[in-house]
Amino acid sequence: MALFRKFPQTDIRSQIRPPPFLPAVILLAVLLTMLPLLLACGRSGEKVNLLVTVGSELEDCEGPESMKCLVVNGEIFHDTIEGFDYEEGYYYRLTIEREDLYPGAELPQNFSRYRYRLIEEMSKERPPQ
Repeated sequence: MALFRKFPQTDIRSQIRPPPFLPAVILLAVLLTMLPLLLACGRSGEKVNLLVTVGSELEDCEGPESMKCLVVNGEIFHDTIEGFDYEEGYYYRLTIEREDLYPGAELPQNFSRYRYRLIEEMSKERPPQ
C-alpha cells in the first residue's frame, strides 16, 4: 500500500475558467464609458425662430481673414443664413431659424455655435433716398 497516491498531472490553466457573467460585465463597462458620447450624438440642437432685420450694406469685419459681413439687427453678423440671397442696397425683414449645433457641449475653436436657415423673407425694400 502506497502512502502517496499518484494523481494524473493536469495543467492548472485548463481548470481556470472565467465566470460566465464576465462578458456581460465587460459590455456594461464599455457602455457606461461610452454613454455620454452616445447621448450627445443623439441629441438634436435647440431650434428657435427669430425675426431679424438685415442692413442694406455689408460691413468690414474680422475673422480668419478680412471679409464683408451682413449687418443683422444693427450688429455685424459673422455667419451665413442658408437659403438667403443677399442683394446689396436693400433692407430685409426675415424670419430665420437658429439651431444650436453643440447643445451642452464646449464649442470647438473657430466654429460657430449656431446654424441659421431662412424661413421666410417678409420684406425687401430700398432705403429712403
